[in-house]
Amino acid sequence: MAEEVKPSYQAHKVVIRGTVEGYDVASLEDLRRLADDLQKLQGDLNALREQFNDLQRALNATNSRLERLENFLRSFK
Repeated sequence: MAEEVKPSYQAHKVVIRGTVEGYDVASLEDLRRLADDLQKLQGDLNALREQFNDLQRALNATNSRLERLENFLRSFK
């Protein structure tokens, strides 16, 4: 069978100023502000991920201690 040839994706850096098809194009300042907001959100997500990992480790440690305590108490039956 013949393989289907897909065209390769090519990206080009383009700067558009003004209005395109009735839509206002974001200014460079707006894009910078959005990039900064996205970077801040990414930092917040990373901090939350770290907090979640810390809580998960604490829960695992607590469960381990509880299991050891239960086993210790069962040994007296």
